[in-house]
Amino acid sequence: MPGTRQAALICNSRSRRGKDWFPAAKEILLSEGFELTVAVNLRDPRRVRGLAEQAVRGGVPLVVVGGGDGTMSSAASVLRKSQSTMGVLPMGTGNAFARDLGIPSDIEGACRVLIEGEPHEVDLGVAGGRHFVNVATVGLSTRIAEELTDEAKKRFGRFVYALAIARAIPTLRPFQATLAKPGGSETFETLQVVFGSGRFHAGPFPLNPDAEITDHVLNGYAVKSTSKGALLKYAFGLCTGRLVHLPEIQKFVLEEATLSTTPRQRLVVDGEIAQHTPIDLRIDPGAVRVMVSSEFGENGRQREEPAAGALR
Repeated sequence: MPGTRQAALICNSRSRRGKDWFPAAKEILLSEGFELTVAVNLRDPRRVRGLAEQAVRGGVPLVVVGGGDGTMSSAASVLRKSQSTMGVLPMGTGNAFARDLGIPSDIEGACRVLIEGEPHEVDLGVAGGRHFVNVATVGLSTRIAEELTDEAKKRFGRFVYALAIARAIPTLRPFQATLAKPGGSETFETLQVVFGSGRFHAGPFPLNPDAEITDHVLNGYAVKSTSKGALLKYAFGLCTGRLVHLPEIQKFVLEEATLSTTPRQRLVVDGEIAQHTPIDLRIDPGAVRVMVSSEFGENGRQREEPAAGALR
């Protein structure tokens, strides 16, 4: 960031690549002339929010956060509408937020964005007053979240999602959902409802091919079928990025809504089981300023597979 070499480095050591990446990130930033007001690799990710708050209060211009989407969510809610810019080191398993920003998946490339990139305002979602960087979901995703232990994420990497889905499907039960939005409401039977602030979810899978993290709307969908066969079609559509074109999928594009379910469902926010339905959902446009590469583009369209960068 031009004219600024002060930063805070706050990482989650329990994320998939937290232990391996932290020393390298610290060394790279120091070698590039950054003054690190704090450089910590936390065993307790609940401390991320507090340290980010301290950095914001201290006027630190760049707050670098390392971890998965849950860690990013904790920090982004603090950095929202502040004078500090957020830096992202994708140390988790899915790293959908980093994909939305076009941030490379290697430590050198990710740090290069911090060193040579530029700040850009991006949207955040809000679920029941809680900000999120990626998605808020109910249904199948809750079962998946229960299967995604830290140990499994580190052992199986991205394949852990497939294993979690295979274990979740036999116990899945359909539920009734009502989506109330300006202009009316609709009720349907479903196995999964998803709302996202950006384009990607569950790692590399597009939530909606046309979605962007700067489009100022929530993009979402519901699996409007109760058959296990529909789930197989959903899984295939998820992998190809064409799930919203399936007849079993109902696409939503909106700024705000209230989701109610019968029976009551637990909500998963950025991979973490959080609140329960009913829940108010909305978009918070341009809520947080994040460091991105020059290739991010004026319209916020990211590269689908960020190329690995290298420090020269």
